[in-house]
Amino acid sequence: MAEGMSFDRYIDNPSGGAVFTNRQMYKNMYKDKFGKVLVREQGQIKYTVYKTGDDTDTYYIYFKIPSEVIDNFYYDVVIELYTTENSKKNSASLRQYAVRFYSNDPAFVYTFAYAFKKNKLFIKDLEPKMSKEALRTKADIRNPRADVFYVKSLFFAYLAMERYSLFNRAMLNQHSKPYKKKELLDQITPADIKVRDRQREQELLDKKKKEEKERARKEQLKSMNISHPQSNTTSVSKTTKVSKTSKVSKVSKVANTSKIVSKK
Repeated sequence: MAEGMSFDRYIDNPSGGAVFTNRQMYKNMYKDKFGKVLVREQGQIKYTVYKTGDDTDTYYIYFKIPSEVIDNFYYDVVIELYTTENSKKNSASLRQYAVRFYSNDPAFVYTFAYAFKKNKLFIKDLEPKMSKEALRTKADIRNPRADVFYVKSLFFAYLAMERYSLFNRAMLNQHSKPYKKKELLDQITPADIKVRDRQREQELLDKKKKEEKERARKEQLKSMNISHPQSNTTSVSKTTKVSKTSKVSKVSKVANTSKIVSKK
């Protein structure tokens, strides 16, 4: 029986079907976004590696993936790599291992949790940490066909694995600890709570931006002296005398200017 898709395959074509035309655009976009996040995080993405040592040779790589928008806000993202094929267990690379995912990123929770579970791409041990509604109810509006597609937090995890050589068996073994389900579960914020916290942080950010915009507007008005309109009253009253323009009316004779226009 064939195993599920590899992480490389997900990145190359998440739907598993015909290659879609915009994949390179998505790859470039996510790489650019990840690069900017790395700069903000001073080049560090936190992760922990767990190894089961059982007949599936499973590794769990647990990441704290930074939000692109909210500073100091992190999503729990877990990558499970596993295989039942002995030939792969002897390989120095785990790029051909099958993959399963978990993320409490709202995009994953609201749009893809059901689709990933349906396609056997959701980490079973982490179901208790996912929204029950998200797992059992298809996202009729956001993903009516229950398609598997790119999720930014998962793509970021892939780029982090490449950055830290976490497809390399020796590197994984060097940093791994024995897998304990409860230990991993205890570190992960339930998806419903993470989504709620994210919404709260967004509201605070929107409020801060609104206040900064209002403050900037007031500073601009102050610099233009509009906040004190009475200071211009005297000068405005004097300019009314300019209304006498009877002499200027003589300039209206512009018959000769037509010759100039005709030469252009």
